[in-house]
Amino acid sequence: MSIRMKDVKVLRKISLITIFSKSIYSPKEIAKYRFLTIGKSIQYVFILGLFLSLAGFYDAIFQQDFTAGYGHTASDTGTKVLFAALVVLMAFILNSGLAFLSITILAVIGEPIAKALGRKLPYRQSWRLTACSTTLPVVLFSLLNLFHFDQPYFILLALIMAVVIIIVSIKAIPKPRKKS
Repeated sequence: MSIRMKDVKVLRKISLITIFSKSIYSPKEIAKYRFLTIGKSIQYVFILGLFLSLAGFYDAIFQQDFTAGYGHTASDTGTKVLFAALVVLMAFILNSGLAFLSITILAVIGEPIAKALGRKLPYRQSWRLTACSTTLPVVLFSLLNLFHFDQPYFILLALIMAVVIIIVSIKAIPKPRKKS
């Protein structure tokens, strides 16, 4: 079962929310998402960066006391709000950069795995597949951070989880047809 041109056109119109939701549970869909446009893949990684920043956003917005109390002026409150906004922005930029770096490194692993499994997977497709394969580990990591669960080995566990999802997704890619 190879992907047809009609399927590629459908992938161009698919929403990021659909990609996100199906990437959490469906390796078969992740295998199809290797044909996404690079622009949509990059947008998707920024959404993953946003998810990684959720805990920081929550802490910066809801855990800070931005009200002017006794001895504080309105300008102090404004400064705190501005500082919190800058921290949130920097956290998003840093988390997005780390997501891009992680996906780029993991995508290099995808090519030899695909070759070992008898699948054809160029680097550009491996990168897109890896971006979608990291969705579940990113969601779990974000939820753990949001609820302040400190797991010292979770990053290693998330890395292993991402590699397993990459392998299962590559297995969902149809083998190339033999020429007769």
